[in-house]
Amino acid sequence: MWIIVIGIVSGMISGMGIGGGTILIPALLFLQDMNQQQAQGINLIYFIPTAVIALITHIKNKNIETKIVKSIAFTGLLGAAAGAFFAVRMDAELLRKFFGGFLFIMGLSEVFHGVKQKTKKGSKKYMNDIQFTNLKAEFQKADLEGKIRIYVTTEGLTTKQYKELLGMYPIGELEELEKALG
Repeated sequence: MWIIVIGIVSGMISGMGIGGGTILIPALLFLQDMNQQQAQGINLIYFIPTAVIALITHIKNKNIETKIVKSIAFTGLLGAAAGAFFAVRMDAELLRKFFGGFLFIMGLSEVFHGVKQKTKKGSKKYMNDIQFTNLKAEFQKADLEGKIRIYVTTEGLTTKQYKELLGMYPIGELEELEKALG
């Protein structure tokens, strides 16, 4: 049963481009008793079909900047090869600590600096209301806290998307929230 829940939640997060591995890897570590390399290996295999589905959707919605993709794809491949080389040679416990430290630092970054969003008009908007206290309060409202503790970063989510994901507002209220956020 946990595998199905893990798959659905991390798939949703992957589809939004946030990084399903932030959910999938810790879930596999704690709920399936795997070591870090096994969890990361499964994440890499899992990533292929979820990325393809999400990519098709983003291409259809014209959300792909081809100039940026061309610039970053090759160097990303080099970085992935180097990262995989080190990951399979590193002690599993040390790798786990690096992964946990990375998630911790990213979480702190989100808590203290807010989330930078670009609107369709190209202007920058800071979403300072997505902070730790609000996250905790909203998880409590959604009755998720205590049942499953998931540490996520909110990079890339607008307040509207985040609250839609947690089912916080009826549809009519979402439209009002969208207007208020500009």
